Amino acid sequence: MPHLPIARSRALSRTLPFFAAILLSLVLPAGVYAERGPHIRILDHELKALFEQGLAQSPTLRALVAEIEAAPVLVFAECNLRLPSGVAGSLNFVTSVNGVRYVRIAIDCTMTHRWQVSLLAHEIQHALEVATHPDVVDVDAMESLYEGIGFPTTRDGPERHFETAAAKAVQRAVNAEMGRRPERETAAY
Repeated sequence: MPHLPIARSRALSRTLPFFAAILLSLVLPAGVYAERGPHIRILDHELKALFEQGLAQSPTLRALVAEIEAAPVLVFAECNLRLPSGVAGSLNFVTSVNGVRYVRIAIDCTMTHRWQVSLLAHEIQHALEVATHPDVVDVDAMESLYEGIGFPTTRDGPERHFETAAAKAVQRAVNAEMGRRPERETAAY
């Protein structure tokens, strides 16, 4: 993932927790690490505050988080201002250690607060899709999963992007629960 276009020290301070978590996961047994904290780890303070607001307002998001907490997956989420054009959120496979999958969510934090929460829920749904398929242990297996349960949307160089009806439904539901009229849809993968 490209670094955020901000001062190097700030970018480094946002990236280090993610890499520290991955390194820690390789040293500790998977069960120990997963039990030490929530399965969803928001690395950006503002996004974390929005996520907590979303939990307070959205029954759909709360139910989704409860499913993630019971699943063999750790989700790391952060802001990323350099997503491909037309993409406001994405999920990337990082690794699999002792049956626990590690995924990374990137959200375009220039969107409205309500839309960021909706996009985060959308991507968490994708993380749950990965978690419920134990055969997804690498990027190729994740791509195969989405070829089966989703539909292709765009291609960004060698990378393929997929979407699922379930993630779009979660995004719409959370968006409605977070406020007034639904905002226009933006692509998230």
